[in-house]
Amino acid sequence: MKTTLPNLQILRFLAAAMVLLSHVQHEAEKMTFGGAHYVPWNAIYLAGGVDIFFVISGFIMYAISSSAFGRDGAAGNFLVRRLIRIAPPYWLFTLAMLLATVVFAGHITHSKLSMANVIASFFFIPVNNAYGGAYPVLMLGWTLNYEFFFYMVFSLALCFRRTLGLGLVFGLIGAFALVGMFDVVRQQPFMFWTNPIILEFLMGIALAMARERGLRVSPLAAVMAIAAGFALMFVLKAAGIATAYWTVRFLWMGLPALLICGGAVLVEQKPETTGLKKALVFLGDSSYALYLSHPFSLNLVSVVWGRAGWQQPYAYVALSCIVSLAVGAVVHVLIEKPITNYLNDRLRARQKPPVLATH
Repeated sequence: MKTTLPNLQILRFLAAAMVLLSHVQHEAEKMTFGGAHYVPWNAIYLAGGVDIFFVISGFIMYAISSSAFGRDGAAGNFLVRRLIRIAPPYWLFTLAMLLATVVFAGHITHSKLSMANVIASFFFIPVNNAYGGAYPVLMLGWTLNYEFFFYMVFSLALCFRRTLGLGLVFGLIGAFALVGMFDVVRQQPFMFWTNPIILEFLMGIALAMARERGLRVSPLAAVMAIAAGFALMFVLKAAGIATAYWTVRFLWMGLPALLICGGAVLVEQKPETTGLKKALVFLGDSSYALYLSHPFSLNLVSVVWGRAGWQQPYAYVALSCIVSLAVGAVVHVLIEKPITNYLNDRLRARQKPPVLATH
């Protein structure tokens, strides 16, 4: 992107925090606290943070590549940079999960592995695991399988001029989603790839195109759009939409996500941040590390909590969130960011034209 959008990073943190709270509450519900049980807060569908992520992803991919359509090498460069961004941390935590399934098999719910599932996990290919679900070794990596599918389609589009390339993206993803709506494909990986949730990437692209063409909203309109998005989440959750219309999640979660993202990115904003906003932007920067690492953080807190014999359920939830945020920040600063910077530097060095010696 030509300019930094702090609101976008803050939104990434919000989406990751929603997913984190969803998983923390799930763990808390399974625990007993001196005979008491944790009552979760489920006013909205917290896993909808994933839908926000998908809209953001579509927005960012177009924003960083809108001038690259039809250029020589654009497709390959795009894919390499996407791999540099998402693969090393994901592979690291996938290896950690593989190790955990061997060392702590008795304490892991889904510890059975197949070689096909392990190999496919590293290549972002959705295959059914030993339990019949299309989940990789690191189960939350199912979202990355959708991301990489989108990256492949988008990189193909970059081989063509912009109008034709965008037509290809919208046409291909739209066709896949249409097949998924009618549930005519039952074989993996195509059953996974045709889930209509992939339409949320197109929502993000459309949002980026609108911003590129100069569409802006006032701060009041931005706040109202974000509020309307969350209000819609609340209303649809109360109406039980999730259980009755799961296949059209792109409508009952994607449209609220689009409203929220639109409010965040279509308002004018300064790239400089200070104080609380700067801290939130940092948490947004570390949102990917938080997403990958938080299952391990939750397991650690649960073990310590159980051995200590503590009983306060809301303190457990608070501590789990704090530890997860802290671990995510450490992973981002000490692992994710250095690896990404190193690999990007290497890529830039290889792409520089050779310097001819002069005599």
